[in-house]
Amino acid sequence: MFLKILIISLILLSLATLGMALNILVKKKGKFPAYRVGHNRDMHKLGISCVKHEEINCHKKKLKEKGCDGCQQPA
Repeated sequence: MFLKILIISLILLSLATLGMALNILVKKKGKFPAYRVGHNRDMHKLGISCVKHEEINCHKKKLKEKGCDGCQQPA
């Protein structure tokens, strides 16, 4: 009985996984969706950018203003 339920559940899980994979591949015309912030157009539209780029820009800005203080804001 247990083995029968296990086999049925494994078959259902594999069908669901296969269905999700096919949905991703067919929906985006074979192109996997961008999951990184720097490459995602929708994130750019919302004004969300990569943390690394924000930190680099902050350091450049602070170096121009104060020297080598980094991005520390005064309390």
